[in-house]
Amino acid sequence: MAEAPASKLRILIAVPSEVLRQGLHSMLAALPEVADVQTRSDPGAALVAMDSDVFDVLVISPPLCTTEFHALAESAVRSQAKVLVLLRDYDSPVSVIVEQAVALPSDGYVLESGLTTASLGDTLIRLHQGQAPMPHTLARGLLIRSRANEPKPAARPFMLTARELQVLSLLVEGLSNKQIATRLGVSEHGTKRHVAGVLAKLNCTSRTSAVALVLQQGIVNVG
Repeated sequence: MAEAPASKLRILIAVPSEVLRQGLHSMLAALPEVADVQTRSDPGAALVAMDSDVFDVLVISPPLCTTEFHALAESAVRSQAKVLVLLRDYDSPVSVIVEQAVALPSDGYVLESGLTTASLGDTLIRLHQGQAPMPHTLARGLLIRSRANEPKPAARPFMLTARELQVLSLLVEGLSNKQIATRLGVSEHGTKRHVAGVLAKLNCTSRTSAVALVLQQGIVNVG
């Protein structure tokens, strides 16, 4: 069973739509894992808030220009906050949603159509555990895009070993170190060592950036 954070979370919502912003605020404020929820409609005001206060999670939703998104994401990285991107999927084909996700790499994704208090609570817990949560529809679309872009990946891309390729595939699935260790039948310490090796070879500073690289370049062939 997923474990809730030891201390309650502080969340900043940077969403232009008032309807979404207020809805998210209401759902998040009702969660026992959450201590405080603040909202900003303007990216500039959100950036000021991120730089002047301490938050555990930043929730962002398009439309945000690339410059605004990356400025907020960089501020979140500096303060060690997780970035959760809310993607609109009511009137967009999967391919469009996938392109948005690739353009806006984050620590996790949620779709508007799947927003519930329970799903948000589960997503927050998974973020806290170091996973990269994303809806099944989006994950499948990202993997299909990955295979389409790189139909014949090299047997040892980036000089990754066979075990490191297995670990990378499981990172793409959003598994934590503990879950990867269980899946592969190795120790959690060994898994941490493999993950560190993968990040070093991919020249990535985080699991999230490694997953984004995989999805963009089709480094692994995940069935």
